Amino acid sequence: MSYHRMFLIISLIISTLMLVQCSDNSSKLGFFVIDSVYVAKGVEYPADYCTMQVYENPRDKESKIIDLPVIRIRTNSNDPGAPVFVLNDGPGLSNFEQNLPLGLLNNHDLIIIGYRGVDGSVNLNIPTVNNLIKNKNFLSDANLDLAALAFDKGLSHLRDSLEIDLKMYNLENMAYDLESARQAFMYQKINLFTVGFGARIAQFYSAIAPNSIFRIFMERPKAYGALVLDPKHIDNVIDFINYSSTDYNGGKGFRSLIFEALKKTANNSDLEFDFDKIIFQTINSTNNSQGPALVNEAFLSANQGDYESLKYLEETFDNSDISLNFGDYAVKILTSEFDRNKNYRKDFGFSLEPQLVGSPLAKFICGSLQKSKLLNDIHALEVSNPDKLNGEVFIVMCNLDIYSPYELAEFDLKNKYYNAKSMLMSDYSPQDLYTYNYSSYSKSVSEFLYIGDTKLFVSYPLEINFKPNKTLKQISLERIQ
Repeated sequence: MSYHRMFLIISLIISTLMLVQCSDNSSKLGFFVIDSVYVAKGVEYPADYCTMQVYENPRDKESKIIDLPVIRIRTNSNDPGAPVFVLNDGPGLSNFEQNLPLGLLNNHDLIIIGYRGVDGSVNLNIPTVNNLIKNKNFLSDANLDLAALAFDKGLSHLRDSLEIDLKMYNLENMAYDLESARQAFMYQKINLFTVGFGARIAQFYSAIAPNSIFRIFMERPKAYGALVLDPKHIDNVIDFINYSSTDYNGGKGFRSLIFEALKKTANNSDLEFDFDKIIFQTINSTNNSQGPALVNEAFLSANQGDYESLKYLEETFDNSDISLNFGDYAVKILTSEFDRNKNYRKDFGFSLEPQLVGSPLAKFICGSLQKSKLLNDIHALEVSNPDKLNGEVFIVMCNLDIYSPYELAEFDLKNKYYNAKSMLMSDYSPQDLYTYNYSSYSKSVSEFLYIGDTKLFVSYPLEINFKPNKTLKQISLERIQ
């Protein structure tokens, strides 16, 4: 049964549910639970589908109460390890609609908590912003001005009409939500399985509840600086691809292909391409196993006068589902990494001269917010990068990972934990982790969280494949036929 259907059932039969009281200092909040089952690969696991009440401001017991969904899937093991709380990627994404490491159920309870701002009773989404990202030249000043107005209108409605204290939907309070769930289930110590953005929540949790942490596994963690992605980190990934591409491209690097191809299209009056969309798709492609090969072929063909693959690359942007919760993303940025001293419009965009790939998503969100009238009301960086953290930590990184730059984790995040262990998967995209030797990888994660063993982790280096199974032009023709 899907989570959303089960959550609807909870709402309809709430009067029949068991009410568990969970302590939070001198106050008590409701924790509504329904017993059910969760079926994974043909195996039934007992499961609890819950609605947890938390304070909008955990430090103010007079603040409003918000509801968050929680699911606990209970292991069938006779000798279970510490429960594993799953914290998936974001911001602007639901914690329920992503990766669920079902293999961990062999030895652990799995608990998934709704992310405040996306899941539960308060949703910060602003659909009008999503509409603007599909406009032509969506990173132009004119479109960013429209996005700034959309952000202001949407955030004002959330704050004034719905009486939502936007500053309270920050990373630290998400960690307090995690602690509320731990207390409600009466677990003494917990493990964390984190992916991307989830690692940021884990850092705050390590600071506010250090004695409750057992082990933390971080897959491609977003360290401080990754939510507002600097162009230099995207350039690092482009350079990895560039280094590997020269032999396949007859001595010409991937970076050179990009700018030569786009200069040719810019100088051809018969061609009209939206460079912002092409660059956005080019960057996103690096997170896919076949992506570098496809976009490399597109630019290689364009340099030879065939623009069909480049055209299809632009079309894939228009046909893609960019379903980010931009209101949540904006609030998470404004309360963690937004820098008033930076000009996101000027310094984070694509440019033919000088040759800058840029950071499209950061430019779209932060380039809009820098003109927001609500900036002074929401911007707050008092607690944004906690230090001296607790827990036995293992970090796995990929060097072909645009949105979770490995260097931020390796040289900053890793040093915040005592004796943290890490592994860099060479020439792996995020998708490759789930494609190559996944059974071995999954078993290694299980062994670490169950007994603390990291010996099973083996880094199998890959080589970037620059010969696509099918070109974008072929894919486009097949679609038409």
